[in-house]
Amino acid sequence: MNQIVNVRSISLVSLGGVLGSLLRYTIGELFTSSRTSTLIANLLGVAIATFLLVLMQRRGSTDQRHFWLPGFCAGLTTFSAVALLTLQPSDGGTMYLSASVIASLAIIAIVMPIARKVIPARS
Repeated sequence: MNQIVNVRSISLVSLGGVLGSLLRYTIGELFTSSRTSTLIANLLGVAIATFLLVLMQRRGSTDQRHFWLPGFCAGLTTFSAVALLTLQPSDGGTMYLSASVIASLAIIAIVMPIARKVIPARS
């Protein structure tokens, strides 16, 4: 039974990861600057993950959670690229990291109350 559950979970995470990675790739193709595309992908991922965390907590299932959070959102976002871009101090790496973190926290502060307002809790 556990193997069936694990295969199902792994499949959902994998499918979500592929779709998130494809969106990340598409964003990278739309913007010539890797800093811009990484920032957009990560901020979009933060917004989606914040909304989905509330949705999964209030209305979601384990399968949906596996697909969207460790699957899609993890495939979309990229911490490794942020770390790499931060290690370029001559190109403003520290400012890039600071802007990424501050913007991410601002998005959470904006999206979380909206999600809590529009997604009703289970009764």
